[in-house]
Amino acid sequence: MSKVLTKNSVMAQLVALEQFLNQLAEDVEHAQYRRNQLVAQSMEHAAEELTAGFKNLAKERLSKAHLNIKLAWLRANYARQLFDAETVEFELGEGNYLELTEMEDEYLPSATAHFKYLESELKQMRQEISTRVGKAK
Repeated sequence: MSKVLTKNSVMAQLVALEQFLNQLAEDVEHAQYRRNQLVAQSMEHAAEELTAGFKNLAKERLSKAHLNIKLAWLRANYARQLFDAETVEFELGEGNYLELTEMEDEYLPSATAHFKYLESELKQMRQEISTRVGKAK
């Protein structure tokens, strides 16, 4: 069941998004390391969607404004997560975070066992769901 869109709910979402983007822009501005072009582009695209959302709200196109909000949140969230990851990497030092090129042999057996366990759990869940769906028919 979808939630009914009202001008007030769309406006509240737009304002929250604008505050989120402003905080992110402030954090990026105060960063002590090189700027990430992908973060900047994502923020720019989110701001464009935000502007489009306000324009659609003004024209009372609530569903279009809501779509703009969803797209803007997606882009803004991506920018925030990427910025946060870059910040962690900067704080820890280059090469200590998000480096997926080198395999650590000491962790491989444990990771393999863990993923096998997760895979078996997923298979059990699928079987249980299939069984329940079969009984429901």
